[in-house]
Amino acid sequence: MARSVAIVGAGQIGFAAAFAFRDRGWDVCVYARSKPQWHDRLLFRFKPHTLGNDPAPAADVVLDTIAFDAEDIERYDPETVGRLIVISSASVYRDDEGRTLDEAAQNGFPDFSGPITEEQATVAPGPDTYSTRKVRMENKALELFADRATILRPCAIYGPWSRHPREWWFVKRMLDERRRIPLIHGGRSQFQTTDVNDIAYLAVDVAEQELSGIYNVADEGCPTVLEIGEVLGWGFNNPPELVPVDTPGLVGRTPWSVEKPFTVSNTKMIAAGYDLPSTYGSGVLMAGEWLRDFPPADWRASFPQLAAYPWDLFDYAAEDAYLEKL
Repeated sequence: MARSVAIVGAGQIGFAAAFAFRDRGWDVCVYARSKPQWHDRLLFRFKPHTLGNDPAPAADVVLDTIAFDAEDIERYDPETVGRLIVISSASVYRDDEGRTLDEAAQNGFPDFSGPITEEQATVAPGPDTYSTRKVRMENKALELFADRATILRPCAIYGPWSRHPREWWFVKRMLDERRRIPLIHGGRSQFQTTDVNDIAYLAVDVAEQELSGIYNVADEGCPTVLEIGEVLGWGFNNPPELVPVDTPGLVGRTPWSVEKPFTVSNTKMIAAGYDLPSTYGSGVLMAGEWLRDFPPADWRASFPQLAAYPWDLFDYAAEDAYLEKL
């Protein structure tokens, strides 16, 4: 009999994980509030599931893609779940001065000496920020499941069916036939990327090898913003000119634009036997194609996490005024 996996959440990670586990012969069931658009394409078992109302899934493996705090873990019964795999975030790391991504606006951007490993200190668990709640969630998973718990910490995730597709910043401009695109910080910013398929297949490896503990999930290498724009331009016949600028402000600010490199090591995941991590250039093409060929009628409704950014992502008037002065 095939081993069973319950995948909680039907976003981009749920989609990729459902495919990956099925590819390896697992019995897959997806739990989410509503049946995802991609369900009919892949024909998985689906069960409507509302956090706080419905009993927690039980299976040989549970992959929870939407656990954000300890209470999301407390509902699982270690007697009915063989292994719990949870998706956390590389945002939990703090630098040696205590600076974090969540509080960069107040305390300054964190400064790491090189790619961040799993040994780097994290924020303290607590209720204050997204990252402190994620650490509290991680701790609860390790407390309840001990060596049957696995924590995956991805970075800036990309892939089809995302509700936070950072690549839309470039793709929409290209669809709108913008001929010049300014890039703040000279286009040199590096904010670590993660192919959603690496999350999915590493989760399968973790389940099959019974790997415990914490693993970063990161692309091989980390592209600059300029390189991201160049790669996404491959899908267009007449890609725009990318214009590096060093003037402070919001013009040219992308979802990856950071003052200092935020790069993450994937050495531990490779040492565990995952020997083919994606590069951004190899992995993002499917995500770019999805955005290019199926653009939403209302991107703010389709991509709510992008819509929540605290600046106008598509202020073309400001861009034009700035570019005219160059």
